[in-house]
Amino acid sequence: MFREDLGEGLALALAVPQHAEAIFELIDRNREHLRRWLPFSDATRSPDDTRAFLRSQLQDFIAGRALTAVIYHQDVAVGLLSLNRIDPVNRTAAIGYWIDKDTTGRGLVTRAVRRLIKLAFDYFPVDRVEIHCAPDNKPSCAVAERLGFTREAVLRRSLRAHEYVDDRVIWGLLREEWKD
Repeated sequence: MFREDLGEGLALALAVPQHAEAIFELIDRNREHLRRWLPFSDATRSPDDTRAFLRSQLQDFIAGRALTAVIYHQDVAVGLLSLNRIDPVNRTAAIGYWIDKDTTGRGLVTRAVRRLIKLAFDYFPVDRVEIHCAPDNKPSCAVAERLGFTREAVLRRSLRAHEYVDDRVIWGLLREEWKD
């Protein structure tokens, strides 16, 4: 199974159905934290829901459409990270991530996303990666800024998570702008 040590207790592992219980427990424990920004939080009600998601992500990985990884810190699952919507025709992909509330603010997501960007440019037919997030999601915007993404557009009222409707900031990074 793919697992990469990023140093200082941080690792990424290919998300597989065997991770379902740990990821479900993480979602369940962080339900309110995630709910504000991510619509899947209410629909994920059991490890079986998580297992089905992980199976679909694994199929997308096999087909070259996505790469979803579990973020581990000190050998404990603390979040998910994904390269998704890989479009080989337009050579684009999107990055998504979420992390345990108690683990935020330590730079773990920035380090994990940095590695995912390198993987995207080295191993996938990608010349551009994007991060989409709400402007009020300050931690997500900060990740994009720290990694050299350009704030390119704001799509008004285009992100929906439960009763929340937010604008969507599109951050873009081109292969030639990437400083590894």
